[in-house]
Amino acid sequence: MTESFPEYRTRVLGYLGSRDPVGVLRVSPRKLARLLTGVSRAVLTRRPAPGKWSVLEIVAHVADAELALSWRLRSAIAAPGVALAWWDESVWAERLGYQAIPWRVSVGRFRALRLANLGLLRSLPLTAWDESYGTHPKRGRQSVREFVTLEAAHDLNHLRQVRALITPRDEAAA
Repeated sequence: MTESFPEYRTRVLGYLGSRDPVGVLRVSPRKLARLLTGVSRAVLTRRPAPGKWSVLEIVAHVADAELALSWRLRSAIAAPGVALAWWDESVWAERLGYQAIPWRVSVGRFRALRLANLGLLRSLPLTAWDESYGTHPKRGRQSVREFVTLEAAHDLNHLRQVRALITPRDEAAA
């Protein structure tokens, strides 16, 4: 069964809890690179189940999610109320060959885009974080503040997934 957006939002915001979203955004690329260093290609490419992503696919997705965030933030700031496009992440994963992209390439792209987005966010007056928004076809109205909070939770969600995929079950239980 597919999770609805409200269910997804509740679940991933639970991972964020009371943490500062910007602080999470700042450290996520470094945490991801640290997790992946020294992991074998066999582990990185193993899919846990049919229809589920490998570590490489998750990492490429995180980089492209940052690309989508870049566009959404800039669109919402430049034209508050703008209609935002939905993207099918599964189609992107398949057609863009996520499984073949080296993790260092994906993490490098993620890091560069994240630094640019953090710079943009630092330049905004705090009032713009709430006044600047876009309208998403599946998520409704989302302000810059909501984008930032949800992206931090998204990071934590995927860091948890990657950690679970690279940690053998017997080690995780210990």
